[in-house]
Amino acid sequence: MAKRTKTIRKTKQNSKINKKKPQNKKRSFVLFLLKIILIFAVIIAVYGIYLDQQIKEKIDGNVWQLPAAVYGKIIKLKPNDSYNQNEIITLLVSSQYRQVRMTTKPGEFVVNRNYIEIYRRPFSFPDMEESAFRVKIIFNQDRITNIINSANGMPIAMLRIDPKLITFLHSPNNEQRLFVPLKDFPESLIQILIATEDKRFYQHDGISFYSTLRALYANIVSGKTIQGGSTLTQQLVKNLFLTNERSYMRKIREAYMALILDSRYSKERILELYLNEVYLGQDADQEIHGFPLASIYYFGRPVNELTLDQQALLVGMVKGASYYNPWTKPERVIERRNIVLKLIEEQNIIDEELYQLLSQRSIAVLPKGGIISPQPAFIQLVKKALREQLGKYANNLSGMKIFTTFDPITQQAAELALTKEISSLQKVTNKPDLQAAMVIVDRQTGEVRSLIGGNDPQYAGYNRALFARRPIGSLAKPPTYLTALSEPNRYQLNTLLDDKPLAVKIDNHTVWRPNNFDKQFRNKVMLIDALVKSLNIPSVNLGMSVGLNKTKKTLIALGVPVAEIKAVPARFLGALELTPLETAQMYQVISNSGRKVPLSTLVAVLSDKGEMIYQNHSSATQVVPAQAAYLTTYAMQKVVESGTAKRLHNNYSSLHLAGKTGTTNDLRDSWFVGVDGQNVTVIWIGLDDHKSMQLTGASGALKIYQEYLRFHLPRSLYQDEITNIKMIAIDKEGKRLCKGSGIAFMPIWITSNEPLCHDRN
Repeated sequence: MAKRTKTIRKTKQNSKINKKKPQNKKRSFVLFLLKIILIFAVIIAVYGIYLDQQIKEKIDGNVWQLPAAVYGKIIKLKPNDSYNQNEIITLLVSSQYRQVRMTTKPGEFVVNRNYIEIYRRPFSFPDMEESAFRVKIIFNQDRITNIINSANGMPIAMLRIDPKLITFLHSPNNEQRLFVPLKDFPESLIQILIATEDKRFYQHDGISFYSTLRALYANIVSGKTIQGGSTLTQQLVKNLFLTNERSYMRKIREAYMALILDSRYSKERILELYLNEVYLGQDADQEIHGFPLASIYYFGRPVNELTLDQQALLVGMVKGASYYNPWTKPERVIERRNIVLKLIEEQNIIDEELYQLLSQRSIAVLPKGGIISPQPAFIQLVKKALREQLGKYANNLSGMKIFTTFDPITQQAAELALTKEISSLQKVTNKPDLQAAMVIVDRQTGEVRSLIGGNDPQYAGYNRALFARRPIGSLAKPPTYLTALSEPNRYQLNTLLDDKPLAVKIDNHTVWRPNNFDKQFRNKVMLIDALVKSLNIPSVNLGMSVGLNKTKKTLIALGVPVAEIKAVPARFLGALELTPLETAQMYQVISNSGRKVPLSTLVAVLSDKGEMIYQNHSSATQVVPAQAAYLTTYAMQKVVESGTAKRLHNNYSSLHLAGKTGTTNDLRDSWFVGVDGQNVTVIWIGLDDHKSMQLTGASGALKIYQEYLRFHLPRSLYQDEITNIKMIAIDKEGKRLCKGSGIAFMPIWITSNEPLCHDRN
């Protein structure tokens, strides 16, 4: 019995032990699972800290390496300026101002009988920020008589028009964007974006299961993908931190970072980042990021001036900017825009009537390059100036604002004229490789307004305006005449020069026998006529009389590189090789009463923080006598009136334009310099292999200038009054007359020790 009792106890104990084993195993498994969960939690937490640090460093630091924005000329308007209404309208339209019946917001203007009212946009000019305001410009024929603030009726001494964005420099990762703070975005754009991309943006914490399900349902019902499941926060994370890899791990990381981003930053900050980051298209190798830049690219206006249908179009592109490309797939884009408009109509953001109106509109986007254009020739000169003027700052231009002298209207006119005429000349000469270059500078300030480096203005290769050093032909003559006229006791415009067969001994073995272009000799000619008719022999006689050394000093004063000045008599007829830009500097001085201003492209450069790091303070220096420059320019005006450029005179006789043609040996180079009241224009035509192309200055380059003036109305050229310059009657023998009338009245530089005139007897 005792033995049986013992056996029963042992069995019970074994039973208890057997029961404990499963319990222990269960407990061990739970503990193991907890450990695993804890490890995963720690890993997730540590990973979260790592991601949080990544996000913080990016968002609190420089989110983007912004490119440098390059702006064109700031137009300054003052009472008494020579502008008519049409010119101001052209200026405003080129800056994408819109003509309306009544101005209600910035970027609009109204035209009335004798005034234009402008709602000027706000803009941060180099010296100060100016807010938007209405202003009236009042005209009397071809002149501004008054500028008045529309709000208070007070006169304005000077009105500045916001400059045009030309292009960008140093775009990191080929990304272009313009940063705009959230407060400057239209509320309607934000509403459309949220309604289309993330309806519960203000309710979720960065990710939204509801949005995912809603998008799935909407896409099934419509039969196509009209909504995405990712929140705006997730899209921002993907754009800023992740690649385009399609994997579950990337999606998990995206969601995790979206939660962190949403918890760390306000909805407003996330929206601001998104609006400036989202990809909205491509221009060649440059990516268009952000609504502000897309607004400029596609519509030519700031984002706050977009209409509702334009806003809907850009929001529609968020879904796939390459697929919905308004430049290549306009029908597809219209369909997508109208889907967006329908969505906001269904959400009562707009009503049915407005939806019907907006959905019928064309997209009316600008052509590619219509606003932002590389302008390779001009920008090459800008880059050179940046290296010279900014020093260490030139190595990092991120976020800078570069204000230049570039005039888009002048450039457009130059491009139209050059491309049209060079195409015609290529056919006439049967030279399809015929090239051209064109430089336009302000004659008083030296500011470069336009630059074309070849017959294709958008070609980014060899820039002939800067680097094509070619013989300048008869463009070398005015400096010789200028040198002579600097000695008024020896030379005046009425001085007689020999025009007879000439032999110049170069060395013991060489005799140079120059000839006139027409092979004719005139025995004696007045100095002014020799220049007007571009006669070679009188020019050589004059140069040899004045001397090679004196003319060399004049050329140096005019900005000609010393290394290019050869001590040979042929220099008087064009044995001087210059680039079109160097030639422009030379004639800037001559046409500006002998005052030299170094040619420039930079006005000011601001850092990414808005600090001024460069401002152009160039001033004029008197380098040759004002009287001699006046007389030389007067003679060049006679070139247009009756000389080698007289074809201009028929259409512009009242404007007193000045000019000079240039042709080199064997008709290898065709040159023309044109001067009006505002600009000096230099045009060159030739072949890169230096072969003959059978064009003179008058039959080639002058034609481009003539065509340019059709697109860009010239200003009257009135020279400043110069001390001791008097208009005197001159007879056919070049003598000054005190009584009666001679063959012409001519400006003479009167010195104190000579008689003013002579009697006939």
